[in-house]
Amino acid sequence: MGKVSFALLIHAHQPVGNFDHVIEDAYQKSYAPFVRSLLGHPRIRLSLHFSGILLEWLENRHPEYFQLLRELVRRGQIELVGGGYYEPILPAIPDADKISQLRKLADYIRSHFGTTPRGAWIAERVWEPTLPRPLAEAGVEYVVLDDTHFLAAGLQPWQLRGSYLTEEDGLPLRLVPSLKALRYTIPFQEPAETLRILREGIDQPDALFAMGDDCEKFGVWPGTYDHVYKNRWLERFLEAVEGCQDWLETTTVSDYLSSRAALGRIYLPTASYAEMMEWALPPTASAEFKACLEESERMPNGARFQRFLRGGFWRNFLSKYPEANQIQKQVWSVSHRLQKLHGSAAGGTEKASLLAEAQAHLLAAQCNDAYWHGVFGGLYAPHLRSAILRHLIQAESQLDHAEGRGVDSKAEMVATDFDADGQEEILIRQNIAGMILRPGDGGTVSSLRFQPAEVELVNSLMRRPEAYHAMVRKQVASKQAPREGPASIHDLVLSKEAHLDALLRYDRYERHAFRTYLFAGAKHWQDFEYLRLEENETLARGPWKATPIQAPGAVVELRNAAKIVTNGCAMQVEALKTLTSKVSGSTWHIECRSSLSTDRACPTGMAAGLELVLNLLAPDAHDRYFLANAVRHPLEFRGEIESAKLMLVDEWQSVKITLQTRPQARWWIVPIETISQSELGFERVYQGSAILAVWKIDPPSWRNMTCILRMEIAPWGKTTAAEQ
Repeated sequence: MGKVSFALLIHAHQPVGNFDHVIEDAYQKSYAPFVRSLLGHPRIRLSLHFSGILLEWLENRHPEYFQLLRELVRRGQIELVGGGYYEPILPAIPDADKISQLRKLADYIRSHFGTTPRGAWIAERVWEPTLPRPLAEAGVEYVVLDDTHFLAAGLQPWQLRGSYLTEEDGLPLRLVPSLKALRYTIPFQEPAETLRILREGIDQPDALFAMGDDCEKFGVWPGTYDHVYKNRWLERFLEAVEGCQDWLETTTVSDYLSSRAALGRIYLPTASYAEMMEWALPPTASAEFKACLEESERMPNGARFQRFLRGGFWRNFLSKYPEANQIQKQVWSVSHRLQKLHGSAAGGTEKASLLAEAQAHLLAAQCNDAYWHGVFGGLYAPHLRSAILRHLIQAESQLDHAEGRGVDSKAEMVATDFDADGQEEILIRQNIAGMILRPGDGGTVSSLRFQPAEVELVNSLMRRPEAYHAMVRKQVASKQAPREGPASIHDLVLSKEAHLDALLRYDRYERHAFRTYLFAGAKHWQDFEYLRLEENETLARGPWKATPIQAPGAVVELRNAAKIVTNGCAMQVEALKTLTSKVSGSTWHIECRSSLSTDRACPTGMAAGLELVLNLLAPDAHDRYFLANAVRHPLEFRGEIESAKLMLVDEWQSVKITLQTRPQARWWIVPIETISQSELGFERVYQGSAILAVWKIDPPSWRNMTCILRMEIAPWGKTTAAEQ
């Protein structure tokens, strides 16, 4: 009998846009000590994967780390594994971009380490049956996926100790199961427990026990640094493995596959790891799914049922979170523009250089973290969404230049269902600005992209129920760990501050700009904050009929009608909202002119409001603030301001927004705060500010009123017409 083969594939990644100090902390606590430990145990062989964005950071900040990796490669102790350069969810991007992502990382590894990767890490192990073809076309020979995928295809647990062959269009790919049992013992239980599992393969010829998992669990996850390094878990583990050389051999995945044939052919269903498929479900279904799992655990032979219990499908995050869907569809739109221009520029020309820069930004915008949410995903992290959107804006800017768009280019207005939500949007593109207008959702604007500052100004998130909110309400703060080692991330339930449940309120609408409100005049700003305005929902969220107008700039007329009943009096309200977008140099002028007319005099006081949602990211930073009446307020300000002019200033991103109204409105301002979960616990996250320009309507004489809101967006430091 041959020895049992033990193949570890350790994966390291940091999101595009993550804070430098966070990556540095991960380097000091995990990446550096893990590799130093390997250097001290030359008989231990394994596979390592780093995303391209992390390798770039390491090259710039810790070039000495590359020397350590080169030494491990020279020894033949490690295999460097490829993957998508910016760690995209591969099924969520076009095939051409899949191949570009994979080849970009392979080229980087080859040029820096002198070796060509044979395998690829699949981000979040999100698998779809169409992946083998683009993977094979990019030169990938194998991938490691969770055992969940293979069990769902009908295999038995004892059949997971080897590799399988799949294909698409005749292009082959080797598939290697990563065993959940190992992922839950390493590093959370004593080394003897892992060895016990590995011994199960002693009587099985050519048995492979593989595990692919995050390097961050070796030092970054809560409690793991002390456990893994200070308490010497990793040293004891490596020594224990070395002590079993008579029956156990460590290997790289590539070396194992080179000497052993596949166990057979297999076609895997769509899948990811178990927790991801739970998070992808809607909140109610997620809770029911978790209850089913817990019930099966109490059943005799419950494991028979569990292997057939699977949660949702990763793409349903795009259904669960329209904000993620919008960004993903923007990525596809930019990708299609780029593909149309490919081949139109000769190498070495300025146009070719512009297209290459646009592609680099496009690929960076495909980094997966900002598109989903669970314990890890960063959709709720505005700085990660902002980084993705900044790269998209930069890609758009390069494509504009490549297409020859200049300061005199006319505005483009295209009506299309660009995000495949069943409703037509109006896409407005000007030489320094981009806008997405949604007639079907209250005639609102979901994107304001300002190229001079490379910033998306809306970039907010709707407050919605999440399955974990039940735990927030219970104020759970358990830090109890399993009997051996620290708790797995999936077992920890922590809270960063008390009474977070007080923030759990849910929006009725997505957080877009230029939403129209009509409500009782007795309401106050606190009613706006606590969602008690009781506004007319037909005007606020109903579909508006949109008519693009041929005029200088971009002009769209939107119409709606609603019936309201006040003091027993039924009234018909006709609403007209005219949105005008013009560009002058580096300044973007937007005007929203709203008119309301009724068929009879209103018997009671009413109020009209026009809501803006703007996110400058840092609620308490000194360089980001509201400015009114020569007084600064932090972005976390909540309350009412009476001022002819309201400014939002972001010195860090170099943008300022000046708001003016006619007649003069009152400004009701409240922060939008969500509760997200992360590996460090539940936390409050600022998602921008809701700003409501409010005009009082006095009874009994009004039948017609017109109110105007003007927004001027310019680079910070430039004096604009609104300030003169």
